[in-house]
Amino acid sequence: MKTSTLLLSTFATFTALLLGSQSLYGQESGQKKHQYSILEKGENEKRSPVPFLPIFTENGTVYGITDSIGNITLEEGITFFIRSLFYQDKAFKVEPNAEIVILLERVEIELESIEIRSFHNPIDQLKNLNKSFEPAFNKEAFLSNFRGYYAVQQHEKYVDFFEASGISLNYQSQKWKPYEFVQAGWEGGSAYQFLVPLELRRSHHWDWTIGDTIPARNTLPSTERSDQYFIKPFYARELLHAFEYSWPLSSSNLKFYDFQYDLENGKEIILFKSKDEERVKANSDLFLIGEGKIVLDDAGESVESISINFSKYNYIAFPKNRNGRERQMGGCLSVIFENSSDKVFVSEVELKAKLFGPINIGNPRPYRKGREVTIVEKILFEDFQFVQSKQDLASLEKGFGFVGLESMVAYDPEYWYSHALVNPNLLNQIKRDLGSKISLYEQFQANSGKRLIPEEKDLAYYKDYISKLIPQLKSISEKLSDK
Repeated sequence: MKTSTLLLSTFATFTALLLGSQSLYGQESGQKKHQYSILEKGENEKRSPVPFLPIFTENGTVYGITDSIGNITLEEGITFFIRSLFYQDKAFKVEPNAEIVILLERVEIELESIEIRSFHNPIDQLKNLNKSFEPAFNKEAFLSNFRGYYAVQQHEKYVDFFEASGISLNYQSQKWKPYEFVQAGWEGGSAYQFLVPLELRRSHHWDWTIGDTIPARNTLPSTERSDQYFIKPFYARELLHAFEYSWPLSSSNLKFYDFQYDLENGKEIILFKSKDEERVKANSDLFLIGEGKIVLDDAGESVESISINFSKYNYIAFPKNRNGRERQMGGCLSVIFENSSDKVFVSEVELKAKLFGPINIGNPRPYRKGREVTIVEKILFEDFQFVQSKQDLASLEKGFGFVGLESMVAYDPEYWYSHALVNPNLLNQIKRDLGSKISLYEQFQANSGKRLIPEEKDLAYYKDYISKLIPQLKSISEKLSDK
């Protein structure tokens, strides 16, 4: 890994520039719904709630997720499916007079011939793995290149699309104290990660009152926030960092989970499931992970990836009594790690989550409530390099924080012809949903060089700032790739 000397030529520019800148289905009337309790059938007829468990519809989409005591409200006349890492699969139909308790039985997994090297159970192996993972994952500030896309779906129609590639700054991957962390670009606290697009394409926004795409610049945040969702792209950053407080890749959290071995495609994996009683005893509302899996390397000596099913995320930057802290959402976050120079980096993060009930998670797009909103995101990171100097880091942080996603870069069709990350099938569906009157290509052109959040104040100064800053960032990005 190269030293930070390639950055030195850019810091003067940063400093000079900165000195000048001071729910769900069933909301329709008439539909009947019933509350179900999802319970685990244990020994001696003991029944325990199954929290944070996804409930699927026939087409494989997530209808909803059980709450912290295993309850969920389901619509009459629909067949639902339970697919879990720990319980036997189950299908059931909600009938008017049906039993409102669903009992699940544990799956006893018989492993194929496999050697568990020196470990009698998964928790001992995780204790050993975490001795090397935790210090390798906690690191100093670093730069990397990124590529990622974000899409929003509502009423089974895609209503927003954003794809970018550029440069990322992780300020410091340390264990923040509660409420100190906030998403990059927000005031207060310390940001965890900044993303600045150097290539960008984005759609207009779908407005249900008009019925087709409208320019994003005309989509203004509503003053009445009670009937709309607000979503900022690349929300997976905040979720990932928040789950570092509670995932089982931290030795202090192992007591909150049950573990068992399994095999997947011939690889050894460790399944984990939240112990709800331990979470309650700890009186912590950060432990909102239901279940998931940890994939190990072939030797079983390092962590390759982790997948997390979660529910009702609480924004850790707000105190417990702060209005708007509870964010009713659930889904799956998947993370792939890369080991480099005795350090562990996140090389890929993927999020699919649904929003339920009143929620506000930031500008700039409003989405009308009444049905669930699905967020789909994927981000790749590569070319990691540490920032050695505190002075250098301070200059970089100010520059990245001032720009964020508002880099206002021009749309370059030739770049996206060969560098698109979004799956072609998904992009075709987005084109059909968002491009019925205005083609997606025309929308990309119309939004070229524009702000994500329409803000006219000091726009001339901002454009001048960006015109000087972006070439410097491109130079850093190219040198990272050449290392």
